[in-house]
Parts: sequence; structure tokens; C-alpha cells
Amino acid sequence: MGAEATDRPPSQTDASGDACRTATIDACRREFVRVAHSFWIVPELIPPAARDDIAVLYCFCRRLDDTVDDAPDAAQARDALALWRDELGGRAPARPLVEALLASVRRNRLPRDCIEHLLDGMESDLGPVRIADDDELLRYSYRVSTAVGMLVAPLFGIRGADADARIVDLSLALQLSNILIGVAEDARRDRVYLPATRLAAAGLSAGDVLRDPRGRRLLPVLEGVAALADRYYRSAAEGVQLVPLRYRHGVLFLIRGYGELGRRAARGLPAPSAPGLLPLREKVWWLAELAMTAWHPRTLGIIAPSRHDPALHRPLPGWRGAHVDAGWQDLGNWNGSWKP
Repeated sequence: MGAEATDRPPSQTDASGDACRTATIDACRREFVRVAHSFWIVPELIPPAARDDIAVLYCFCRRLDDTVDDAPDAAQARDALALWRDELGGRAPARPLVEALLASVRRNRLPRDCIEHLLDGMESDLGPVRIADDDELLRYSYRVSTAVGMLVAPLFGIRGADADARIVDLSLALQLSNILIGVAEDARRDRVYLPATRLAAAGLSAGDVLRDPRGRRLLPVLEGVAALADRYYRSAAEGVQLVPLRYRHGVLFLIRGYGELGRRAARGLPAPSAPGLLPLREKVWWLAELAMTAWHPRTLGIIAPSRHDPALHRPLPGWRGAHVDAGWQDLGNWNGSWKP
């Protein structure tokens, strides 16, 4: 009986389900490659198996974002998020995209808690959004950005506590830049991510942001958030050796490109949503700067990363990847990171 049950030929239902999952992964792959190229990311550098897992994760995050932003009202968005939670938790039949994601989570031992963080972050965007201070801003940024970074890092071959801390830094910085770029669009949705403490120091309130999200009076607040982002970008750059060699220049491009987009927005200048949408002259200049870093000892992994500053993660005690213990990091046995 056991052999018969194990060796039975796949049923028509099994075949149909496999075909559906394969079609889903194929669609995710096409969408990811198209979007990656528009962001000046080279997906062909990623091994095919990992590329498919990353594509599935990207599409899952994209659909979650659409669930929140495109719903007719907050109640329907909340119901839709609850359905995602039920499917991920096995309490409801999983759609093909969720099945593909769960298979990737099991196969790659991805952190399930980060999916919960992401769902919590998305849910916090329902209804009016107000942020009290920098600590709350960083915790929000962790949920909607770092959680994704912690899920995708193992798919790029990035593992270990030292590397995780820099992934936290990079993803926090990217989200802060994204917030700077999207102040006006967020205001239209009744979302103000600029911390109330920073607004109050400039004599402003969330209401002022909603009334005039492009006003010059906001610039000191925006510049302060850009400076906060730069602290995390610097820390991420100082640990770039912890990233496999084939991806290091891409990480440096993200740091340079998105950091500059955030700084442009903070100065009141036009800032597109991605570096690839900037004028050609600026992109060529960035690529020239990137080429000059190609042979830097840090880029080549010849020198050890600088020690990570635990103060950067003080608002995130106990959260995955966060480094809050001054004695936590030990790079005394560093021997370079030369993996292709």
C-alpha cells in the first residue's frame, strides 16, 4: 500500500497545479526582468534558480503593495491583506503566487517572520499615517523595506550576522530616500512619514505637509531625513565586501543612485522614482564614478569592513539582522570575500 501511494502517477489535478505554478513563475520572471532593466539592474548576473525565486518575491511584494494602494477603501484593503495572511498561514487555499513563494521560503530557508513584518507594515499604511519620531520612522522602514531585504539577501548568497547588519542599513536608507521622493504622492493619500518631532522643530505639523507638500518650508525637514539616510548608506558602503563580488557594484550603484535621488528631493529638485529615469548625462557620470571604485581595496574585499555602529539599530532591538550589542561583531579573522 505504501509503495502504491508513493509511486502513483501524477493525477490530472497534480499536472494542472504544476502547470499553473510554472506559468506563474514564468510570468513573474518576465515581469522582474522587465522592471530590473528599467532600474538599471542586470538580472542576467543572477543564477537562474535564484533569479526565479527573486522574481516570485518581487511579484509578491508588488501585489501586496497594489492591495493597499489600489483598494477602493481601507476596509477592503484590510480584508485583502487578511486573505494574504490566511493563505500564507495555511488557513485558506493558496493562490499560485503564494504557493510559489512558500516553496521558495522552504527551499531557501527564508525568514518567515520577515513576511509578517512586511504584512504589518502594509497594514500600517491603511488610513491616515502619522510618524511620531525617528525611531518610529525606522521601525516602519524596517517593516516595509528591510523585511524584503532580509528575504532577498540569502537568494543573492548574502548570509551571516555581519552581512545582515549591512542589509538592514541599506534597506533602511533606501526606504528613507523613497519617503523623500514621495512626500507629495503620500500626502494625497493622507500619509505623512516625516517625523512629527522634526516637523515641530521647524515650526510645522502634519497638516502643513498635507496642505503644501512641495513647500519650501519643508526643506529643512527633508534635509534632516536625507542626512539620516546618509548615515545608513555610509554604513552599508563600508560593508560592501560582505556581498558576493558579482553584486558589489550593483549595491554601490544603489547607494550612489538612490542616495542622490533622496538628496535631490530634499533640495526641492525633481527626483524620479529610480536612477534609470534620470537624464543620460547624470547616469553616465554615476557610471564613471562607479568604474573608479572598481579597484578600490574595499570593493575587492582586500580590507576588512569597518566595525558596525550599534547605535544605528538602537530602535530595532531583537529584530532580525539588527546589531545593538557593541561587542557583537568580530571581524578579526576576516580573510576577504572573493565569491563570484
